[in-house]
Amino acid sequence: MISAACGLLLWQLNLGTPLVDASYDSLFRFQNRSVTNRVALVLMDNAARANLNEGKSTWPRALHAKLLDKLSADHCPLVVFDVHFEEALDPATDQALANAMRKQGRIVLMSKMTGPVDAGLEIAQVLTPHALFLNAATNWGVGQVDVEWGHVVRRHWPFPSPRLPASYPSLAWTAAELMGARLPQQEVEQWLRYYGDSYGERAAWGSYSYHIALDKEPGFFSNTVVWVGKQPEHKDDPSAKEPDKYLTPYTAMNGQAVGGVEILATTYLNLLNEDWLRRAPWWLEALVLMASGAALGLLATQLRPWGAYGFAVATVLVFTLGSIVLTLQSNYWFPWLLVVIGQVPPALVCRWVLLRNALPAAVPPVPAVPAPTPQPLIPPVEAGQPSAPDYTFVAPPFGKGTFGKVWLVRNAVGQWQALKAVYRASFDSDRPYDVEWNGICQYKPLSGEHPALLRVDFVSAKNSLGWFYYVMELGDAQSTEWEQKPELYRPRDLGWVRKQAPNQRLPVLECINIGLALADALEFLHGKGLIHRDIKPSNIIFVRGRPKLADVGLVTRARAPQDVTSYVGTPDYMPPLPESPGTVPADIYALGMVLFVISSGTEPAFYPHLKTTLVMSGHSSEFMRLNAVILKACHFDVAQRYPSASALRVALQEVEAELRQGETVAAESKGAPNTPPPFGPA
Repeated sequence: MISAACGLLLWQLNLGTPLVDASYDSLFRFQNRSVTNRVALVLMDNAARANLNEGKSTWPRALHAKLLDKLSADHCPLVVFDVHFEEALDPATDQALANAMRKQGRIVLMSKMTGPVDAGLEIAQVLTPHALFLNAATNWGVGQVDVEWGHVVRRHWPFPSPRLPASYPSLAWTAAELMGARLPQQEVEQWLRYYGDSYGERAAWGSYSYHIALDKEPGFFSNTVVWVGKQPEHKDDPSAKEPDKYLTPYTAMNGQAVGGVEILATTYLNLLNEDWLRRAPWWLEALVLMASGAALGLLATQLRPWGAYGFAVATVLVFTLGSIVLTLQSNYWFPWLLVVIGQVPPALVCRWVLLRNALPAAVPPVPAVPAPTPQPLIPPVEAGQPSAPDYTFVAPPFGKGTFGKVWLVRNAVGQWQALKAVYRASFDSDRPYDVEWNGICQYKPLSGEHPALLRVDFVSAKNSLGWFYYVMELGDAQSTEWEQKPELYRPRDLGWVRKQAPNQRLPVLECINIGLALADALEFLHGKGLIHRDIKPSNIIFVRGRPKLADVGLVTRARAPQDVTSYVGTPDYMPPLPESPGTVPADIYALGMVLFVISSGTEPAFYPHLKTTLVMSGHSSEFMRLNAVILKACHFDVAQRYPSASALRVALQEVEAELRQGETVAAESKGAPNTPPPFGPA
């Protein structure tokens, strides 16, 4: 029991993470799988910098154009740039590079993800290449690498969401897709299979300094996928911090770091050949650990001393060699060090305890120490609570998001309000922090001019410590008893209201009333030249029974699709690529998706499919009238979508009039009055 428990606890707790990761890392000391794919890395390394760049801060784009001309002449099937062409520099050089991209024909450019990069977060921000280059290359992918314990890259990015590759494809994902790879369509845990030491003889590709690649003989890169990227300046010093510098399982052996382009090229080969590594299902790993722990514990205590030690050595060899063979012959790996280090020593310790011939001497009792006098408890200050002298805070915050925390507060005159604090430390750059600040500054002056916009009463200045806050009107509460226990307050948002409804869908007329109020608010917002960018049920708050658009930190100026370079919002409510989010049509799409979710009881991922119970229900005819409006609002072709929030509002009014007329006729036939429904349950 002790031996099995040790293995299972290490398997589940963070304490065992070093053993799990070391099991993975050590496998590459003994094996590598050869590949036949023709791949070449053209590196901007120290030698190339000395020969070509001449100490300039940025790599000359004229050299990229020259390289593309050579690759085009060599009939290279695909070129992947792990280089972010974020902004325009010299017009003539930029145009020459764009022309070279068009001439080559098959290019994948890198996009950069800023702010939160965890795949589990709702907010995602992607900076695509400059429009000049994106229009020339058309293909892009996020150049992101997943760094884990020990700063070693072990898994593919993104992980674990199966939707992210479609919404935010990685650079390797896009390249593999263009080369005809069969990519996974469901959630799969993808561990990197390294093909060999990048600096040794077993590398899976040819690596060439930039200046050497330019001088290669004609046809050298024929039928070869070429990756272009940087090599760390101090690759021989893994501890020296540099951008785009990573460690691999081989770093412990050769003392060398690698650039992100080599990680992405490895991921590309994994996807192309379908030979990324996987772990067995959790229940199977648990079963193996329980069985090995039981066998070790039972046999070690039953065998004679040397027999027990021999059995322990045999177990170490079986699990070590078995794990190596498993990975060589299949695409699976097992955390074998949990057995070798986590279970064998406890089993031998148990054997040693049983072999002792005498009990330990009695230990004198320890004199009792009087217990300290209990001190009154003082409630601690809530972590991250901003300094706002005119407001009394109720801890803990009732809302925590990517951009900050939201508290219930009471102002100087005793009025309940909501206070949101935004922290610079939540982001890896100033840009997303400034986005939230600019959004609230643009929204605040207009917030009180429309009844369906959440009113902002006060915005603080940016604090030198890296935060600011703003105070809003308080939404209705989920519980009627919240004022007796303010710490239990939770806002009554549309997502919560929907969950309380039968089958998680609201009556059709109630959905139309909500849609009319929000469409009118969007019409007002768009008329002021602003867009919301994050419309979803949890961002629609009821105040005195009326729905209002909330969480306004992403509000910004409306822009044309070609001017949108950052992808911000919640993926489920963003229009599918290649349409740009952050536009007026994208806001209309998001509102249409909200109406689909609350009227059908179906999640956004299943749009436009409907539940059979909904289609066969007695109210299906009413829903289908509303669904026709939803289908047009969420049409994948922007040209077929409602051109404005005003047009969406008019369409909803027409459906409401038809349904009201039908209710009136039915009520008159039964002699019953007809009354409109309220905005959800009070």
